[in-house]
Amino acid sequence: MRNIVSVLTAFVISGLSFSIGAQNASIRTDYKVQAVPLTDVDITDQFWAPKQEANRTVSIQHCIQEAEKRGGTTIGGGILEGAGCMIARRRDPAFEEYIKQRVDATVTKFSAAGGSADLARGGGPSPEAAVAYFDATQDRRLLDVALKAADAADAVYGPGKTGYISGHEGQKIGLMRLFRFTGDEKYWKLAQFFLDIRGRAEYRQQSAGEYPGELEYNQNHEPVLEQTEAVGHCVRAMYLYIPLTDIAALTGRPEYAKAADTLWEDVVSRKMYLTGGIGSIRQQEKFGAPYQLPNVSSWHETCASYGNVVWNHRLFLLHRDARYIDVMERILYNGFLAGVSLKGDRFFYQNVLMSYGNYERFDWINVPCCPPNVVRLMASIGSYIYAKTANEIYVNLFVGSKADVTLAGNNVKIAQTTRYPWEGKVRVSVNPEHAGNFAVLVRIPEWARNTALPSDLYRYMDSSAEKPTVNGVPVAITLDSGYVRIERMWKTGDVVELNLPMPVRKVLAHDQVQDDRGRVALERGPLVYCAEWPDNGGSALNLVIPDKAALKGEYRPGLLNGVEVITGQVQAAIRESDGVSVRTVPHNLVAVPYYSWANRGMGEMTVWIARNSGTARLKPVYPNPVVRVDSFAGIEKAWTGYGDQNDDIGAVYDGVTPLSSADESHLYFRMRPPEGRPAWIEYQFKAPTQVSSSKVYFADDSRFCRLPSSWRIVYQDGDAWKPVANSQPYTVGKDRFNEVAFKPVTTTAVRIEVEPHSLLYKGGAAGPPAAMRINKDTIWREFGIIEWQVK
Repeated sequence: MRNIVSVLTAFVISGLSFSIGAQNASIRTDYKVQAVPLTDVDITDQFWAPKQEANRTVSIQHCIQEAEKRGGTTIGGGILEGAGCMIARRRDPAFEEYIKQRVDATVTKFSAAGGSADLARGGGPSPEAAVAYFDATQDRRLLDVALKAADAADAVYGPGKTGYISGHEGQKIGLMRLFRFTGDEKYWKLAQFFLDIRGRAEYRQQSAGEYPGELEYNQNHEPVLEQTEAVGHCVRAMYLYIPLTDIAALTGRPEYAKAADTLWEDVVSRKMYLTGGIGSIRQQEKFGAPYQLPNVSSWHETCASYGNVVWNHRLFLLHRDARYIDVMERILYNGFLAGVSLKGDRFFYQNVLMSYGNYERFDWINVPCCPPNVVRLMASIGSYIYAKTANEIYVNLFVGSKADVTLAGNNVKIAQTTRYPWEGKVRVSVNPEHAGNFAVLVRIPEWARNTALPSDLYRYMDSSAEKPTVNGVPVAITLDSGYVRIERMWKTGDVVELNLPMPVRKVLAHDQVQDDRGRVALERGPLVYCAEWPDNGGSALNLVIPDKAALKGEYRPGLLNGVEVITGQVQAAIRESDGVSVRTVPHNLVAVPYYSWANRGMGEMTVWIARNSGTARLKPVYPNPVVRVDSFAGIEKAWTGYGDQNDDIGAVYDGVTPLSSADESHLYFRMRPPEGRPAWIEYQFKAPTQVSSSKVYFADDSRFCRLPSSWRIVYQDGDAWKPVANSQPYTVGKDRFNEVAFKPVTTTAVRIEVEPHSLLYKGGAAGPPAAMRINKDTIWREFGIIEWQVK
């Protein structure tokens, strides 16, 4: 018989000691809170369990096969780590043999890689993969090579020796993993050394050689403990901030924790998408300026979401505060989960929050980092659900599961039964081996307490009167760092019943997020929603949700493997027959979870929906619709995994006023003419038309698409093209329309001719088109037009 725990007497608010340890770095404290290991957790629910099975039977094998198609005989660390997690949770002889054959090839490769000098600079296998595989199989061959590489690094680098700046910061995470496996402190101390030298003046030149003048790219611009703003490549940043947090725990030194906290505050307050994704700039895959969060060009890399999940979990372990789990949950259910298709065989590298209809997942990519990170995180979800101290159990994620939790002097079986995230009812069974006094802490998500995020970056439009309850009792305003803490004498059959109301919430962004002004997003529970074309008559960008629109949730078992949709009467903006005027008509909205989009073909999608017709996005209609483009200056469209759906000829006549020359919140059109000739775009009129002025807004991403050298207007006179007689000089200015007036001409066609700058990019550095290292000197001639108008 179950025993519902009385919460009238069980709430005990008491602090958990997190006193800072001694300043001596050799005195180790480590995290006071520990995750309940993956091997002690079974996921049984109908949300994550099927996704994990698709990960095991489809995703990992797809990744291995795609790599082998391209001549690879070994598999990467992310895949091997995921495989180790899968084997640890489910014995499958055929799968184990399949992985073992790939491990054999990997061990052979690294064993023949060369001497200790090669191993010292990351020439060994992934330590995370090596440990995970050993834990699952007791096969230590891969582990031995990883240890040999780490020992080689320790022999060369460290205090009193020498140092170097790694291009990617993941090395330190691996050293931490080896320390926690072996207990040998030399590994974490070496990681600390590599972290501490980063940004020092004597080491900055190492990064400058790779990306001239851009030390921020891999966070080598200043010492890590002095960095206060998240900048540079987002994945590299996450792989730096994770060991920074580890070292804060291991040393007990407050300056490390302060640095991690300051960087986290910057990310969560100014640089994170509603989905939990990070990275807003395509070039260098980096953080943008504060509040620079464009939707259609959001970089939002799946790898960065993986790293952000791990980092927030580490911060929870350090600070025992639920706000980090709140952010982690947001990433897991939205920014991360969107990175893989429902079937498990297609992936997103870049996760946009708006699509014009020309964006889809890929089956593989020339930089195959994201699929392995999907595989390893999906396989290890169980390790993020529960945590513990000597006398406490934390229920962090609401996932149908069973876990064995070892406390001081007691073993506790804990289980959750729930339909989360579709419903907010969670039943937690607590069954100790013998009756004992300990605490169970149940997270009350911020979204259930009228707070979208632990910052003012996003907020709910209205407060909800519905309150979460524990065993029927409304949750107290005062929580223990975001948890209901139930400390009592527990016995077999005790139950905690949590109810988290899930009304549909309308979300507004901080006013400084320009791309979201005049727009609203939708959430329900932990899920962010989007409007997608199949459910809304083939369009999504023209939808309007008035502030007073009544919306509700509705479960549809036959849609997208079963999802709760959001429905309601809203509006759709449409053009009148004159092609200019806009009116609204009633529309029945269907919004689906963001993670589920792009599983039904390409089409329009948006997370941020207009609140009035003035901000709805309508397909461009030009009064004289014939537009021609210089065929020699266009850009060949070839899918590389680097989404560039901004690039569309419709940009030049869609009537949208840009935010700036670097505006990637909307369309622009890029051209790359060969040397010796300008590029042109032409408007053809249905009948002779008089024109007397023109204005153009040029794009400039400060990287490869730059302001041009010059431009001019020419018109068609019979078979000839003649320049207009301009009454003022042509200008090339940034962040504004460049206007020119000229003597009126009557013509059937007019062109803008543009001469770009010819820029030299040196071989060996980052160069166009993808900001990757280029092999040879390259002359690049690229410009972009966001808007061109004639009058």
